[in-house]
Amino acid sequence: MDRRGTLVGIGLGLITGVTSGLFGIGGGAVLVPLLVLVLRMPQHRAHATSLAAIILTAAAGMIRFAGGSSVDFGAGAAIAAGAVLGAYAGAAIMHRLSAQRLRQAFAVLLAVVSIQLLVGGEVTQGTIVLSGAAMVSGYVVLGLVAGVLSALMGVGGGVIMVPAMVLLFGFTQQLAEGTSLLIVIPTAVVGAVRHARNGYTDWAAGFTLGIGGIVGALVGASVALTLDATLLQRFFGAFLLLTALHLLWSARPRRYDPATPTAT
Repeated sequence: MDRRGTLVGIGLGLITGVTSGLFGIGGGAVLVPLLVLVLRMPQHRAHATSLAAIILTAAAGMIRFAGGSSVDFGAGAAIAAGAVLGAYAGAAIMHRLSAQRLRQAFAVLLAVVSIQLLVGGEVTQGTIVLSGAAMVSGYVVLGLVAGVLSALMGVGGGVIMVPAMVLLFGFTQQLAEGTSLLIVIPTAVVGAVRHARNGYTDWAAGFTLGIGGIVGALVGASVALTLDATLLQRFFGAFLLLTALHLLWSARPRRYDPATPTAT
């Protein structure tokens, strides 16, 4: 990257970092389109490089949340273990299912969850009340589901894990977001390394993006920790609703163009 590209990359990382820290997500849904549209990076390289940047971004946001006592390391470890297994399972079955129908169904699910977060008050008691080994098992199951859906839908696990931790397990919004960022870190490391074996990960660009991401994540996480939990929950609900609308738009039926050649 030349000097201009470096400055643009830091700026893109800053934007992504604010979103990541504010909502407790990896930020790939924001960063990948920016890399493709602004830096003209090929799609596969953009996906892989975004993961390299997310390692630094998520770590910075998680550390800030941890400073505010808003990271559950035990729950995070259990959910992460399930998420890794779920991601492998989702990748294995992805080619057998209709991507369009899956995206439509998932978008509807996100829309329903977003409405619950938008109209409901602060959640003080989760739907699932467990303790001990049963609670750990519940976290692992959440990770499995999040990992499978993340692999199938091509979206970050944060948009699944954060509302699940809030609505099902009674986490505060800030605690769910901080714990989500903890889970994102090992996931991003594994993904970036695996893509690097195929020559897709641009580590230098990822580091440059990550510099901006660190600053942005610290700012976003600091704002999240100062906001009222109910207000932050509703902001996140609005973000989920926008994500759902984007998924529905990307999964819309395409009009057949007879002038477009088809593979034979």
